[in-house]
Amino acid sequence: MTSISSAVDLRGLQTENRNPATVDIDRLDTEELCKLLHEQDCTVPAAVEPCLPTIAAAIDALADRVRRGGRIFYIGAGTSGRLGVLDASEIPPTYSAPAGQFVGLIAGGDYALRNAKEGAEDDKDAAKVDLDEHNINGELDSLIGIASSGRTPYVQGGLEYAKSIGCPTVGVVCVSPSAIGKDGYTDYLIAAVTGPESVTGSTRMKAGTATKLVLNMISTGVMIKMGKTYGNLMVDLKATNLKLKERSRTILRAIGGDACTQSNDELDRILDACHGSTKLAAVTIVLKCTVEEAEERLKNSNGVLAQVFDFAQAENKVSTTEKLVLCVDAGGSSCKAQFLGESCAIGRGSSGPSNLSTMGVNAAVRAVSEAVQEAIDSCQFTKGNRVRDIEFSKIWIAMAGYDRPSLASEANDQLAILFRSTPRANIKITTDIDLLPVQAYWKKDLEKIIALVSGTGSIAMLYEKRGTEWTRTARVGGWGHLLGDDGSGYAIGRDALRWALEELDLYRLQNYSDGQPQLSVLTRAIVEHFEPATSSSTPFDLLSAILTGGAGTPQSGSNDSQTASKIASVAKVVLNLSHSNDAARRIVYNGAASLARLVELLMQSDNIPMSKTGLVLSGGLLQNEDYRAEVVQAVVAQTGQPRIIEVVTNAVQDGVYYLLPQKEFSTTH
Repeated sequence: MTSISSAVDLRGLQTENRNPATVDIDRLDTEELCKLLHEQDCTVPAAVEPCLPTIAAAIDALADRVRRGGRIFYIGAGTSGRLGVLDASEIPPTYSAPAGQFVGLIAGGDYALRNAKEGAEDDKDAAKVDLDEHNINGELDSLIGIASSGRTPYVQGGLEYAKSIGCPTVGVVCVSPSAIGKDGYTDYLIAAVTGPESVTGSTRMKAGTATKLVLNMISTGVMIKMGKTYGNLMVDLKATNLKLKERSRTILRAIGGDACTQSNDELDRILDACHGSTKLAAVTIVLKCTVEEAEERLKNSNGVLAQVFDFAQAENKVSTTEKLVLCVDAGGSSCKAQFLGESCAIGRGSSGPSNLSTMGVNAAVRAVSEAVQEAIDSCQFTKGNRVRDIEFSKIWIAMAGYDRPSLASEANDQLAILFRSTPRANIKITTDIDLLPVQAYWKKDLEKIIALVSGTGSIAMLYEKRGTEWTRTARVGGWGHLLGDDGSGYAIGRDALRWALEELDLYRLQNYSDGQPQLSVLTRAIVEHFEPATSSSTPFDLLSAILTGGAGTPQSGSNDSQTASKIASVAKVVLNLSHSNDAARRIVYNGAASLARLVELLMQSDNIPMSKTGLVLSGGLLQNEDYRAEVVQAVVAQTGQPRIIEVVTNAVQDGVYYLLPQKEFSTTH
């Protein structure tokens, strides 16, 4: 425990000065006393007002972290700690935020919420211990340190530690200057100077009120930025009790207007079908669409209800004479197409796999055609037209396997025939991975971008800015699952299956006279994952379940492709257990280290300064928050901190938005 001087100098702290307006407060009658307290409290909002620019900047910084899966930690002691815990506790039920997204910590632990714990606030090292117990992540999480006096050692220690590991830090104090400000560990210092308290030193009063106002503003602002409201309506409400059901009905009627003609019972049935989600129910009512379509629209709009309605409204207004741009993400697992008019998204479609290398040119181009046709049919103004009949002003087709020269030439010819109404010079064709860095193109001060992909396979690409264009200059990995793909879903699944198969071999060799031996948690979970495909007579015939359609039953279709997909599916099992199982944790750690090695190889090849390099993460496996955090941690440890880290969630949408404002782009044929 870090020692603290027994003599604490409180002189100079505005909160410790005597308030000249209340020196006779003990002599007033009760009503006059209340009036005086109220007059003093009315000065608090004016103390918060000068802090608004800093509060706004803090909201933007914290919202960016939360959007990427990060958490917000609050730390404080006494009243400050209780207010932090209160704010953190109220966000999940108010906005349907995930449990644990906001974490409130008080010096002395939960016992200190209701009882004074002497000396707890003076332990500067305790905050690090408390934060580490919650596995604070410098790449994703943020910290708000609350101390009315601006000098609480517990809070000072927490801010120093959080800053050292890369967290954005916010300090909330009620004095100026403050020790927290002088420490230099706070990115956003919010000093709401409320002055002397009505009862000298009782910072639960005006200082506490100011703190509550600031915390309310920060957490509410973050939630609004996350799309948790529509206007001022709390649309991410979950209707879990009678009061909330009634509130949900009121919200639905306010949003739906004339479109919401349903009775209470009918609204309740819609809410039930929407899993209690008011936001999802609003989309189905206003747009008169299915739950599945509503979910897709919300996903494409990052959960922001206003964007869903804006896109839908624009779909109904766009003219068929409007210039259209088209982007196609033709990947190894699916093909997605989206086109835009000059103002908004108007068509989306999807189809099956479209990898030139594994499927051949004919099948891959057919998948592109099906996805684009579905996009055309999804828009009422283009519905009924054929792909070949629409002239797009620009097209970007990003195809898996296009880096094979023998296939690229034939693909170019077939795609030119498919899009015959579009001049060939306006058709850009690249590999699918070249679509990934698009969202980083707009970032300033970047010289290079590394795109790291981990799905069924794994690969890393290096892009350099040459003039106004970004050009791929190097790649590592991408050897396929037979030779590489370390760190991918396939590799994690393969390593876990090796573990399980070895344990099952030992299992069969055991003497069962004393009863059957226990399998490890990881092996049992893997067996349960494949249980529907195994024979009841051989419940642990895991190898047959992987290599065939069941125990001894041949698979249909592409045997190698189906087997690889089965093996990759085990990665989810491993990730789910990685917090509680050592074997799973080791596999995940090794996978993350392998991906970080790809980034390290690219750096070694080109002497990349990471301070001017963006890291773009993509692929199904890197959508998992825990694995992504592990990979980022490994990359930072091996190569240093990138200037920015972006996560690709919708590559085709990023691509089509990139195309629309561009005047020209170079083509690749």
